[in-house]
Amino acid sequence: MSAKFKTIKVNTNTTVGECFKKKREEHNVSLNEVSEKLKIKKSYLEDLEENNYKQLPPDVYVKGFIRAYAILVGFNAEKMIELFNREKAVNNKIINKINQKEKIYKHNKFSFSEYLSITPRLITVLITLVVLSFVGYYLWHQISSFSSAPYLVVSSPTADQISKEAEMVIAGQIEKDATLKINGKGVYVNFEGYFQETIIFKPGNNVLIIEATNRFGKTAIETRNIVYEKVLEDFIPFELEIKEDIAVEEKNLFQKEDLGFEGEIEFIGP
Repeated sequence: MSAKFKTIKVNTNTTVGECFKKKREEHNVSLNEVSEKLKIKKSYLEDLEENNYKQLPPDVYVKGFIRAYAILVGFNAEKMIELFNREKAVNNKIINKINQKEKIYKHNKFSFSEYLSITPRLITVLITLVVLSFVGYYLWHQISSFSSAPYLVVSSPTADQISKEAEMVIAGQIEKDATLKINGKGVYVNFEGYFQETIIFKPGNNVLIIEATNRFGKTAIETRNIVYEKVLEDFIPFELEIKEDIAVEEKNLFQKEDLGFEGEIEFIGP
């Protein structure tokens, strides 16, 4: 390597690596040339110039690199090693503060893994709690069923109404295992609790009492008032209709003009 360096004073405001890099670049010397001259790996020289202390080998080797590099470029080797020691001390303090803050953060951050460990006893306790929860829910459900009326919904008809038809389908749903009666008459309910029954009305107001009873004897009742308005012609008796037809026919008989009578009809008295 033909480059020659001269001894100068080191500015302690800059790092060891910055001093070496600046001096090398002033003389247009590459790291490859320095690496070949000093027999030091190029990666170590790069880390030294960039102040990557974590990537460097132990200090005893780094100080040997600094000594050789300083002699090569004309720096005072002892001063450069002293500067490196100060930089390393400051860097260690910074790293220690960072590590201390990370420890405090981790300590303050709640973690189940620090307070909870999975053991056979813990698993047994959890299983017991789950079983007790199911048993409690079952008992609560049974008590609620015992003390409350069964579920009953009448979907048709939904309210009181007036009907022109003599028949109507009563439909809805009740609680499973409950029985259903409409005006005291039992009604079939399928396994899902749905029912459907056709009711024949009489003219006028018809009161439908829909009653569901569960196995505990509790009942739920829905009432519907259906007014059946029968058409007027439905009230005309059959015999009256026949007589009216006969009277009309007789009237038409005497109004015919083509009977074929000629002259006057003479009535002979007694």
